[in-house]
Amino acid sequence: MNALAKPWLSVPADRASAWRRLEDFASRMPRYAADRNRVISGHANVSQLSPAVRHRLLTEHEFADFAIEQHGFRKVEKLVQEIYWRLYWKSWLEMRPGVWTRYRTQLGQFGSGAWRAGEKVMDGHSGIEIIDHFARELTTTGYLHNHARMWFAGAWVHHFGLPWQMGAEFFHQHLLDGDPASNTLSWRWVAGLHTPGKTYFARKANIEKYVDRELLDENRGGLDELSGSTTRIPADDPNPERQSPWVGNWNGETPPEEVGWWIHEDDLAVDEEFEAGEKVVVLSRDIQKAFGYREGRMRFVETSLRDAGERVGAEFAETPDTAAFLLSWAQERGLKEIVAYQPWVGPTRDALPKIEQTLREHNVTLHLYRKQSDRWWLDKATAGFFGFWKKVCRQRGFEAK
Repeated sequence: MNALAKPWLSVPADRASAWRRLEDFASRMPRYAADRNRVISGHANVSQLSPAVRHRLLTEHEFADFAIEQHGFRKVEKLVQEIYWRLYWKSWLEMRPGVWTRYRTQLGQFGSGAWRAGEKVMDGHSGIEIIDHFARELTTTGYLHNHARMWFAGAWVHHFGLPWQMGAEFFHQHLLDGDPASNTLSWRWVAGLHTPGKTYFARKANIEKYVDRELLDENRGGLDELSGSTTRIPADDPNPERQSPWVGNWNGETPPEEVGWWIHEDDLAVDEEFEAGEKVVVLSRDIQKAFGYREGRMRFVETSLRDAGERVGAEFAETPDTAAFLLSWAQERGLKEIVAYQPWVGPTRDALPKIEQTLREHNVTLHLYRKQSDRWWLDKATAGFFGFWKKVCRQRGFEAK
């Protein structure tokens, strides 16, 4: 029986369901460190809450605090650490946004031959059955276990010799938790660019150790071919110099009746600042189209946005032109300013210049607001993760080893 035909746990796309999933996962949290690398059908050994955290149906802090309250820090340290990897990647990219810009530019520079070779692997026809299984799982469910992502990326770069940028784009289009920072930088790490010279391979022995026996037996064909993989560190520019992360300019001094709040997909954990005034949740089809979101990811984002709107009493709008919609919305309501949570480096951030210009031409100002809870860690990814982790532990009072 093909594993993809078996029942899959649904991925929560609203806050209430995400909390229930978190509570259901509580009993398995102490086993996470021992079980997290195993790839089993259904993925019951991991929470599958990364899509909810990516869009902040649950925040990173809520997830970590819940785990610690349930079991104490020592029993769930690895789980909490993995949650903060996401913030490390975000912090790292916020201080080096040129990495994202260069990656997006490079995508348009590959020839048709490279794309045809890549599409063969993306379509699940590489000839290595377990890699093909992961490709089909991704496109079918919008989810992949983290270890499977690493194996797939390692095979893509070091066995098939394909550009990491194309693989990262494949993931970004399909993953429900497609995070520009985590996805882009993880692919660079596998390729040997994030930490110069440090790569990750899809090794037969590692796959045999961690993939469920039944799943692997159904997809064992071609596995021996991975033994011939060789390191293929791509030529690339060195990591750029760090810069101070951008912090939004909203000061909260405008009268509430003149301010409207724009809620976008990057952050659906709406704080008390959003309680007063007009609010709109915008499903930006133009941004999704520009970045190639596939149907499953679009559905997940729409459901999450609708849930956020219901929770905070905001209007919901779907638009093919975010800039034009926000201008029309502001004019209809007599607003002089629109305020939004500052998007992270990624698709929504890339759309800001057009939005700002459209509004400015009609005397409406877009202000961006960075949450206080985010500001302290924005400049903390000065080197590797574990230096960042020590800073997190000191700031949050965790008892790090």
